[in-house]
Order: sequence, then C-alpha cells, then structure tokens
Amino acid sequence: MLEAKCPKCGKRAQVDDDMANVRCDFCGYSATYDEYIELMKGKAVTMADDYQMNWDRNPF
Repeated sequence: MLEAKCPKCGKRAQVDDDMANVRCDFCGYSATYDEYIELMKGKAVTMADDYQMNWDRNPF
C-alpha cells in the first residue's frame, strides 16, 4: 500500500494497490485517486502563486 499526504489533515493517507482510492484513517478523508491528484495540483499552484507574489513584493 502506498502513502500520500492527506490534503485535509496533512497526515499520512493510504492509496490502495490499484491506485483507485485515497483514504485517511486519521480524519476520514476519502476520494478517488484522480480527485486527489486534481486537489493536490490546485494546492501546488496556489503555493507557487503565493511564493511568486511574496517574491515580487520583497525579492531579498
């Protein structure tokens, strides 16, 4: 079983062997793998945008 970072609580979520579902035993988060990937892509884009915005304001 693979592990992934839970987008809801930040702890370890489990990815089933056929890469179809992601489930977190800590907070109860559950989604299909495709939904999980889309959510995490959105979080990555937001993080990159925030970093760029802060860099533009104060580069050093």
